[in-house]
Amino acid sequence: MKINNKSRKIIGINGEPLLPGADLELPEGMETHPVISYYLQKGIVVDSQNVSAEEKTGISDLERAHIEEEAIAKYKAEQEKAAKAAASKEAEIKAVNTMKKDELLTKAAGMGLEVNDDDKVETLKEKIIAELSK
Repeated sequence: MKINNKSRKIIGINGEPLLPGADLELPEGMETHPVISYYLQKGIVVDSQNVSAEEKTGISDLERAHIEEEAIAKYKAEQEKAAKAAASKEAEIKAVNTMKKDELLTKAAGMGLEVNDDDKVETLKEKIIAELSK
């Protein structure tokens, strides 16, 4: 039986390295070996006679599942981070709504906003919230 390595890693079979995308002729009866049968079952290696040239260069189902899991975990982490940032921004806006004029002036100056001492509380809140919403 001739097998092809669909994974992206070098596999050692019977002392021989099997490079990604390469073929290897197995000794007679070797396909029943527990490791080889596991590799065949998971799609890490495939029977070369049953696979087209396009499929030989692909990745195994096991690696595809691993890549999918990593992508999903990364997506969830990004969504969590965005949700935390939105919650933080919302909390800051709520805090601005409860501030008095002198606190608003200090906050606006700290943010680098252009304000005047004669600005009303509502005007200061609008400027600060507009800046926070960016």
